[in-house]
Amino acid sequence: MIVWYAMRLGLSVAMLAGIRFQDFVEAEKFDFFTFSLQWPVTFCRVIKCKMSSMPNFWTIHGLWPSNFTGANPRKCSDFFDVSHIPKDVITEMNEKWPNLIKNEPNEKFWSTQWKVHGSCAESVPGVQNISQYFTKAVKLAEMYNIKEILRSRNVTEGKSYTISSIQDAMKRNTTRLSKITWSKSKCARNWLFEIRICLDKQFGVINCPNVTKSTLILKYPNKDLQSPQALRCDPPSTGHSSGHLLSPFFFIAFLSFLSNIL
Repeated sequence: MIVWYAMRLGLSVAMLAGIRFQDFVEAEKFDFFTFSLQWPVTFCRVIKCKMSSMPNFWTIHGLWPSNFTGANPRKCSDFFDVSHIPKDVITEMNEKWPNLIKNEPNEKFWSTQWKVHGSCAESVPGVQNISQYFTKAVKLAEMYNIKEILRSRNVTEGKSYTISSIQDAMKRNTTRLSKITWSKSKCARNWLFEIRICLDKQFGVINCPNVTKSTLILKYPNKDLQSPQALRCDPPSTGHSSGHLLSPFFFIAFLSFLSNIL
């Protein structure tokens, strides 16, 4: 019996080691980076977030090693230490890369982005460690100010636009095709959510794969400073004064939303 358990344990360890080795091999093989920026108004429509401090500009979601075909590399390290990031970069990150989710610190968001995505890019010069990775992302956000890029082409908040017109506005600045994403949630259907810029391993802009060019109309919602609570999709009331219960439809909408952003 002891021998049998030892064999099972050995097999499990070998399998885990194999998975970890495969992660690093995949990390070496990825094709390009996806630099994703999100519109907080749409995010906060679906997720309970920090409404009082919600930014009125596009914030960083992440810088992700990506592949043209097949799965993207993920979770190449479990280590993260915020002290490795220069203090001046952290100051920029607090503004440009905030954790919008209520009661969650920014550091939690950054840790997840590094462990799941950034750690898989350590073979690329310029993002080979925690400091370089976050410094690069902040610099990219400064280079690609989505709100100003769109505004320069008369794409402004509070109006609706076709995917193609948003795509064209981005292309006039970057000269390449970006990926436009939108919410599929019932309470924010067809709201502009993320714009993703694709970069080669020298951080030059390239055409994103599988982009959508269509006449589907997306809402580019503006921030309602007078009534921030109106932005959030609160679950329906059950009639009980003690609180609200989440309906199955809310969870379905939430999962649909997540499937579009991950």
